[in-house]
Amino acid sequence: MVYYDAPTDGTAILIERTSRRIVATESLSEGGNFTFRPESHGYDEVLFRMFAHTDAVEGGAVVVVPTNAFFQLYFVPQKAKKE
Repeated sequence: MVYYDAPTDGTAILIERTSRRIVATESLSEGGNFTFRPESHGYDEVLFRMFAHTDAVEGGAVVVVPTNAFFQLYFVPQKAKKE
């Protein structure tokens, strides 16, 4: 699970560094939070597309995250508006 509280308006970007693939992005307001749990918000589907192994179980597929997978969260603050 990944959890982050936004100090200002901006965008949270979660990537899997080994494959360099974006796992999730979310626009956040100041004080808002980003929560990544594979079983919520459809993230399990994203991880399935990235790491699924159809031969792992009979007649189906499971998500097996490789041991070298490294998740990184970036936060990009929104540019301040000129007054």
